[in-house]
Amino acid sequence: MIVAISRFRPAPEDADRLVARFQERTRRVDAYEGFLGLEVLRSFERSPELLLVTRWRDRESMRAYFQSEDFRRAKEASAEQEGATFAIYEVVGT
Repeated sequence: MIVAISRFRPAPEDADRLVARFQERTRRVDAYEGFLGLEVLRSFERSPELLLVTRWRDRESMRAYFQSEDFRRAKEASAEQEGATFAIYEVVGT
């Protein structure tokens, strides 16, 4: 299994708006072969950090989504987040 994590810290006044946007997402990614799930995590800090965690069956499935028009649109919508980081992990144990 592959896990992709986007991490960012929005301005405190933008955090609630971004959380609401994630909750109202289009769910287009859900239809992609190999997509296993998505979680949005929010820290308890005054200026919360947000993590967008997606799980994929394998790298090929994730790569197919990353090359899609749906991903390009999602990425454009989140481009406003300065200082965002992105990392991909392979699950090696549970």
